Amino acid sequence: MKQTLAILTIGVVPVSEILPLLTDHISEEQIKTFSLLGNLSYDEVMEEFSPSPGEEQLLTLLTGNVLAYVGKQKVEQALQSVIEVLDNQGFDVILLMSTHRLANLSVRKGILLEPERIIPPLVASIVDGHQVGIILPVPEMMKYQNKKWELLPIEPLYELANPVHGTEQDLIDAGKKLVDSGADVLVLDCLGFHQKHRDLLQKSLDVPVLLSNVLIARLASELLA
Repeated sequence: MKQTLAILTIGVVPVSEILPLLTDHISEEQIKTFSLLGNLSYDEVMEEFSPSPGEEQLLTLLTGNVLAYVGKQKVEQALQSVIEVLDNQGFDVILLMSTHRLANLSVRKGILLEPERIIPPLVASIVDGHQVGIILPVPEMMKYQNKKWELLPIEPLYELANPVHGTEQDLIDAGKKLVDSGADVLVLDCLGFHQKHRDLLQKSLDVPVLLSNVLIARLASELLA
């Protein structure tokens, strides 16, 4: 029986960029992609997922490169429903491509990979006391970072560079600022960053660069071996 993988996103994520990282052990025909909100218009998303008063908000990218805040509990409930369907369809691994820490997601038969539960402790074990510099795409994500990286022994440094709307020079400048401030390991922590961005930084600055997408894709690939 061939192993199968479902890649699930909340909003719009260029999943095609990570497919080459997965196909060492599984053919592309065995990988299916699903998006909760990525195929909906902004108005459709707001009608069903706009935050209720007092509800925690999530920032996600919609069609047309539109950023929108949606209700976290609504998204969690909808994701769990989708995950249950995928699990019942027999997918061996369900990879949730999200930069948000979500609650109450589970599977009965397959394996659910949630990057936000895996990446922070993995990065903490890799960097082993080095000063980490984290590059984020938008300032709105800053408020989520303290809790996310609490396992790092040294508080990380942050800079902004947008992989969609920014330039290569913006990315290099952000990395250089972090290195000049003492960072000796950089982390590209956004689903919009890909290997070309990591390669550009490593070549330009000669420092190790960790890419969240690569770390989680390699793990998924090993599970499908």
